[in-house]
Amino acid sequence: MITQKMKYALKAVMVLGDEAAGDAKALRIEDIAQRSGAPKRFLEHIMLEIKKAGFVASTRGRAGGYVLIKDPATISIPTLLRLIDGPISPLPCLSRVAYHKCDDCTDESSCRIRRAFSDAFYAYLLMFEGMTLGDMLKGEARGEMSAPVVLDDVADSKPF
Repeated sequence: MITQKMKYALKAVMVLGDEAAGDAKALRIEDIAQRSGAPKRFLEHIMLEIKKAGFVASTRGRAGGYVLIKDPATISIPTLLRLIDGPISPLPCLSRVAYHKCDDCTDESSCRIRRAFSDAFYAYLLMFEGMTLGDMLKGEARGEMSAPVVLDDVADSKPF
């Protein structure tokens, strides 16, 4: 599950992406907060992280603010997620960027927990790794669910 901080980050970069598609003027933090519905005090810290990563630039002064400096089609959602929330793998032994052996593991090659989560995580990554800010701005983010899963329906179904 993504954190609220990540949701605010996504909303902020989508606002900047929408602005970049128009007249591309710099937006003040207050404007981003108002358009995204994210609290200004959280956005200030989030925007600094995104700026340090090189996705946005900021200018000072009366006409200053934040502007998206990368093409939305090149901004990877998983990269943003890792930047804001940290590793996305369900187990540390499956992480690409923060790998370490599980403390209680004696043999990764025979670990049934790792194997089960590895298969599911790999399928997730295949779909997720190609998702960009450009996809989100166009409403074409892959993997959208057509309808939420209702737990009552799952309980009555056969196991797969």
